[in-house]
Amino acid sequence: MEILKNKDVVQNFLALQYEGKIEEAFANYADPNFEWIVSSGNNPKLENAIPWAGMTHKGLEGYKNLTGLLFGEYEALAFDAKEFYEIGNKVFMIGHFKFKHYKTQKIADSDFVGLFNMKNGKIAGRQFYENTFAVAEGRRQ
Repeated sequence: MEILKNKDVVQNFLALQYEGKIEEAFANYADPNFEWIVSSGNNPKLENAIPWAGMTHKGLEGYKNLTGLLFGEYEALAFDAKEFYEIGNKVFMIGHFKFKHYKTQKIADSDFVGLFNMKNGKIAGRQFYENTFAVAEGRRQ
């Protein structure tokens, strides 16, 4: 079996996710103790402003909940992961997104950085840094 570089694992995970194959992405590329954080964890004020941010989402079910909340409110107009850098057991992804809120019709436009923590060739965790103000503002009526 071919051993993939960590950044290839991340890119393969994302490709499957974009195709709607979340279970396959997790089965092949995620550690069983996978954790995902949008912006910062343990942040009740942020969680109040953006229901999927400010907390830790655990495992496949937590990830499905996160994406269900996000894409239940926002249509992805653009999501461009432009650069990937592998440093030790971490992969950094740099890009830009543009989302449109279904109810308010406001646009959330942001650069982002994704940090993937790797463990034994699988994604153990991810933290996503974005312009949370733009996302929260897009939700505001």
